[in-house]
Amino acid sequence: MRPPRSDSNRRPFLLRLLFFYLYLGQILRMMLVANLQLAKSVLFESIDKLEPGFIVYPLEGLSKLEVLVLSHCITLTPGSTSTEISPDFRQLVVHSFGTGDPDAAVMAIKRDLEDPLLRWTR
Repeated sequence: MRPPRSDSNRRPFLLRLLFFYLYLGQILRMMLVANLQLAKSVLFESIDKLEPGFIVYPLEGLSKLEVLVLSHCITLTPGSTSTEISPDFRQLVVHSFGTGDPDAAVMAIKRDLEDPLLRWTR
C-alpha cells in the first residue's frame, strides 16, 4: 500500500498533466486490446473455455476520486465491469469475462490502470 503524497511531495502540474495524457492513451490502448481479445474469445473459442466470474480488487490507500476513476476505467474496458465498492472503500468487486487466474487479473489492473492513475493524481 502506498501512502498518499502530501501537498509538498506532489509532482509539478505540467508533469502531472503529461501523466494524465499518458493515462488516457493507456486506457484507449487497453480498450482496443480488450475489444480484440473479447471478439476472439466470442468468435473462435468454445463456450467451455470461457471462465466468467468475480474478482475482488483491493483499494487500500486510494482516495475516493482515484477509486471512482479506476472503477469507471475498469467498466469501460470490454469484458469487465465494476459491480460493487465496499462501504469502507477498501475493496472493489469486478466481474470479468475471463477469470482463469484472479491473481493475474488483480496484478494486471494494478499494473495497467492503478499505477498510471497514481502518477497523475499524486
